[in-house]
Amino acid sequence: MTQTDSKQYKKLFETVCEAPINAPKEVFNLHEWVFNLSDKDYQTTARGHIAAGSSIHVDGTQTSINVESVGGNLLVQHYVAETAEPDYVKMVSFSDLWLMKLIHVVVRVTWEMRLISVSDDKCKFQNTVLVEHPSFIMQIMSALALGAFFVRKHNEEETPLFAKNLFERTFPNKG
Repeated sequence: MTQTDSKQYKKLFETVCEAPINAPKEVFNLHEWVFNLSDKDYQTTARGHIAAGSSIHVDGTQTSINVESVGGNLLVQHYVAETAEPDYVKMVSFSDLWLMKLIHVVVRVTWEMRLISVSDDKCKFQNTVLVEHPSFIMQIMSALALGAFFVRKHNEEETPLFAKNLFERTFPNKG
């Protein structure tokens, strides 16, 4: 991973989606939720979600591992939290991506989740996905493959289902 870190990454695309939650943000813990999301729960939050789990690096760093298909492209993500707060999590993955399940490249994916207060008893779940790569050719290939469109559609599907899962895991008898 460290050799990949030194490259100059350029944004391929970014998408931000939000979903309402009928509870105050203070009752949730995004960091705890995402690192304890079960494989089954992950699979139910989007059609393209194949598998999820967590692991610990030899240095003790906790990781979230996700396998998904977005727009027919297979991704294996190895997220490490850069920020882990109850209402804000920022994770970065140098993700293996198989374009059309044939061409392997590594992209940097930044996944941010926020809980934003709307009122004393409501908040919204904000889900941001940023995909970057150092090559200009990947920018062209991503545009031709409609990468931004497929990631946006995927985010629009998973965001309300993530919010629902977070609520149901926090309030198991209200879901």
